Amino acid sequence: SEDEFILFYAAEFSQRKNQILLIHVINALKNKIPAIRLLLAGTGDLLEPCRNLTEQLHIREHVQLLGYQKNIHELLSISDAAVSSSRQEGLPVNIMEAMATGLPVIATRCRGNRDLVSHGHNGILVDIDDIEQMAEAIQHYFFANKTLQATYGRNSLKRIEAYSLPCVLTEMKKIYNLVMLMNDHKQQRT
Repeated sequence: SEDEFILFYAAEFSQRKNQILLIHVINALKNKIPAIRLLLAGTGDLLEPCRNLTEQLHIREHVQLLGYQKNIHELLSISDAAVSSSRQEGLPVNIMEAMATGLPVIATRCRGNRDLVSHGHNGILVDIDDIEQMAEAIQHYFFANKTLQATYGRNSLKRIEAYSLPCVLTEMKKIYNLVMLMNDHKQQRT
């Protein structure tokens, strides 16, 4: 419903992606934000332990374990913010997709997340495994401040433009031209 405050995370259920942190965060926020919902898309070895933890904490109405999903864009479009609890990342596609949808992001301060989320500009970065810091960021920056949430979302759209196909192709073309020029100079010397 319109009253719900929806957070979204799409990732393999694993130690590295750390969905258990988010489940504990929702448990910490369920009384402060009764309409909070966490949508977790994905499969993996820790799906059942996460399901069990959700049951143990009695927060099944707040956490939905969706399994494998092909409709990520639809789930993002109904969300208020994207979250990432990863302990490590490469270049996180889930955050890129959220930014391209115009969502603000709350993510852990790890490589990859830091490359996309500029703290205080298009999202908030929190320490890895810090339940309290993640809960506070969700509550104070986005739930309690819709204006900031919208501003960070617009900033996400602007920031992700650098990763659009035309921009990436332009950069790749520069790299290939440089390599070809260097090869031409090597061949002329020999």
